[in-house]
Amino acid sequence: MASGQAPFAEDLAANYILSRQDADGGFCFYRAWGAEESTAPDTFYAVASLQCLGREIPRQEPLIRTLQRQQSTSGDFPSLTVAYFALSALRRLGADPVHDPRPALEQWMRRLPGAGLAPDRWSSGLRAIARCVRLAADWSLPPSAWEAAALALLALSRDTGGGYGVKANPTDTYHALLLRQALGKTMTAADQAFLQHCEDPVLGIRMAPDSASTNMETIHAALRTFALLNERPRFPTAIGQFLRRCQHPQGGFGRTGDAIATLESTWRAIAIRQTLRPWVDNALAP
Repeated sequence: MASGQAPFAEDLAANYILSRQDADGGFCFYRAWGAEESTAPDTFYAVASLQCLGREIPRQEPLIRTLQRQQSTSGDFPSLTVAYFALSALRRLGADPVHDPRPALEQWMRRLPGAGLAPDRWSSGLRAIARCVRLAADWSLPPSAWEAAALALLALSRDTGGGYGVKANPTDTYHALLLRQALGKTMTAADQAFLQHCEDPVLGIRMAPDSASTNMETIHAALRTFALLNERPRFPTAIGQFLRRCQHPQGGFGRTGDAIATLESTWRAIAIRQTLRPWVDNALAP
């Protein structure tokens, strides 16, 4: 369990990330449990975190080869998730995939679900299309590959009171607003007000306006939404306190104060910290 007492320990966070590097150069958060199975998502989280901390990334040559091996000779990937994280990590490292990924990416995008998607898949659908928007921008793919799915899912998941989701929440709303921005649509007053209704002087950001809890994904998405709206959160110190509660003694972060540490949550925590620093530097600094 995270101690919740010490300030944000940057050196410990970096050491935790580095301890999760496998022999092939990639990363996996469960390596400490005896598994040597680097994954594209964990490798991206580690690379992005170390770069954000200004730390050197060891064994970059095998790391790049490991990411490149995620792609088949046809240019395809096992899944859209693997494609997104492998290509994003390679871009951060200044490296290219071995094969042109554009034909495979466009096929993935044209298979995106939209109209008729079951409510329990709205969250994953919004996230997948948001990733496609980023990939399309990175690889100069036409918006027509993802637009229809985006428009359909935005219409399905829109809450009449503001926000998006089966029950409107900051994470789904962030992904939806990314799609609206990519489609050239303006933010509505209801969407702007929704996020403010999720703010809380104790938690920083709630999971919904009527929620009494939060987690790392919620706060990370909310801060990114504030950036889209060119606004700042009202309770940055409360968010900083939440981060400290989530850091484990070995340096990694859990999604909540009593959750196991993962590379994903550690990446989110580091990104949140960087966003908060201008406002609550004294509360976050070692």
